[in-house]
Amino acid sequence: MSKQQGSSTILWWLGWILLTIFSFFVSCFFWTRFIARHVGAMDQQGTPILWVTAVFGTWMIFLVPLIIVMYQKVDKAYEDARIARERAAAQKGSLASAYRTVDIGDSQRTLSQALCNKLKHLPETVRCGHLVTAILKNGRRVEHVFILNKKEVLGVYGLETLDFLVADIVDLNPANLDRLPLFETRGWLRLDGVASQGTGHENNVL
Repeated sequence: MSKQQGSSTILWWLGWILLTIFSFFVSCFFWTRFIARHVGAMDQQGTPILWVTAVFGTWMIFLVPLIIVMYQKVDKAYEDARIARERAAAQKGSLASAYRTVDIGDSQRTLSQALCNKLKHLPETVRCGHLVTAILKNGRRVEHVFILNKKEVLGVYGLETLDFLVADIVDLNPANLDRLPLFETRGWLRLDGVASQGTGHENNVL
């Protein structure tokens, strides 16, 4: 809630309280004069009861629209607060779940024909995608590499930056699906430069 909205809310509540008090005194003033003129003094039997009934009955009638307005105002305030919380949570979740991305050219992301042929004989991890461990020329193993359509290295999980070349991959082994980490979207490094708001193949990766 902004400072201006907060001041407006405080002023509204003060106004509502003043109207409530004012309506009581209006009722009291009216019935005091009316009863004194048409019924009699307050020391007469039954007059005080009549006065109390008339004053508070009229005051309750005045309060009905005030209560309705108050309820609507409170309900709107709670609804606005709920929407603000949900919006803040959604923005926070969006920032927390955004994956990192780097723009690597298509040709630099494409596997060699021999590796593409090998992937044709490996079962897909997800539709149109393989999760593999890549073996590089220097013997290094890069785990959790995602390959799209049996040819395109689309993402790597757990790397801050891409510190190897796709051309250096000499072998691929299927990932051990029984020992996968608890994948989080923000842990993926996507290689085609598409941000989290993009469309296309991100559902295959994340």
